[in-house]
Amino acid sequence: LSLSAMLQLPVMVILAAFSTKLAVKFGKRECGIAGMLLSGILYVVIGLLHVENVWVYIGLIFFAMIGMSFFSMQCYALVTDVIDDKEVKTGKRDDGTIYGVYSFSRKIGQALAGGMSGWALAFIGYDELAVAQTEQVAKGIYNISTFFPGIVYLLGAAVLFFIYPLSKERVESNVAELEKRH
Repeated sequence: LSLSAMLQLPVMVILAAFSTKLAVKFGKRECGIAGMLLSGILYVVIGLLHVENVWVYIGLIFFAMIGMSFFSMQCYALVTDVIDDKEVKTGKRDDGTIYGVYSFSRKIGQALAGGMSGWALAFIGYDELAVAQTEQVAKGIYNISTFFPGIVYLLGAAVLFFIYPLSKERVESNVAELEKRH
């Protein structure tokens, strides 16, 4: 886990160099969808392959995390697009309120994620007092660590695609409208 996390640092540095250029060319929402699809598909594939070699597993997870890292870089820019969209619609710029709701939502999500990991371990039969876990628990942990993020990333991509309305075209239209107003 530590090695996998450490490998993400150079990925973030490399992605930072390309992230903005790709977002300008294709759109932030569109880049977020691509990143989540990449991660979601790879996590599901890793789950289906049921990789037993730890080094192959780390390598595959490394590539799956590239998509998530790319999406993470787009998140804060999506917030500014929401702020601009609200200003276009209402004439008011509510930076603090919108960012506050975003920040609070992240905190709720992080709290739920922490609780869900404990609930998931209990669900698969993990025994914290056991000297060794059963094969069923080991398979359960593998499935939770691959299929769960895979499904969540695919659902996230679907939400961005079907629900989040700020496509590249709409963001550009909002920017042009705000430039006229200011």
